[in-house]
Amino acid sequence: MSFTVFPQTACWQRGLPVALSLALGLLATPAKAATLVLENFVFSEVSGDFTITGGEATSDAFRVFQDVTGPNVDLFLSIQGLRNSGFIGFRFESILTNRTNTPWIFFDHELQEQFGVPSPEEDGLSFAQGINFFRPFTSNAFAVVDEVTDVRDFVNFSRGVVNPNETVSFRYVISDNDPNDLFFLRQRPNFAPGGVGVVAPAPIAPAAPPPPVPTVVSLPPPVAPPPVAPPPVAPPAPTPPAPALPPEPDVLPEPVTPPVTTIPEPSISIGLLGLMWLGALVRRMR
Repeated sequence: MSFTVFPQTACWQRGLPVALSLALGLLATPAKAATLVLENFVFSEVSGDFTITGGEATSDAFRVFQDVTGPNVDLFLSIQGLRNSGFIGFRFESILTNRTNTPWIFFDHELQEQFGVPSPEEDGLSFAQGINFFRPFTSNAFAVVDEVTDVRDFVNFSRGVVNPNETVSFRYVISDNDPNDLFFLRQRPNFAPGGVGVVAPAPIAPAAPPPPVPTVVSLPPPVAPPPVAPPPVAPPAPTPPAPALPPEPDVLPEPVTPPVTTIPEPSISIGLLGLMWLGALVRRMR
């Protein structure tokens, strides 16, 4: 079988950035599954509880981002446009975030030419079957890759774990030389090969919220009143000195006339007494 890989280094440099890809090709409504357009390729949700959240065409792969919510984790993604691109193969990176409560310990990828029908050996659709140049296929979370246990076009990843809210990536090559341009990629977390089927790891219960921290009400320390500063006392304005008056002249007291206490001279007194005696003698003689 001849095989030509899409010359990504030369052609994918024109890849649409995530934001532009979403603006042009990613539509999601309750009535219509989301569709992502990257270059000539169209990736669409078909069934299962997951959502295409974005994508980009890098220099070496088409990358599609998906959120898996469950409970139906049997995920089908349709891919269209390989034949119209003129090539029969491309590198693909599926990036999925576990939004369920269950850890993933296996992850199975399967190609189907018809929806719900495993791809037979002769349909031309495969994970680049028989071409070792494109291997190993890799994952950032799983160490073991199984492609031979089952008779179907599958790649199964194991020996790892993807816990809730963690993201895992898978890188591999898809080729299709069938004239049918549409095919399907089935992705199943916790599906083990070899007839085991779906395994059921114990769900991880969401962490219980921490107990409420009791609110300790403490009285604030008393606030000391701010010191009251006495109002500033302005010094009294200096009193201007009174104008100097000329000294008053000393007032001499008026002389006080002493009362008359003059005692008559003795000669006068005797004369008066003599007159009085004489007067009395005259009266008697009459």
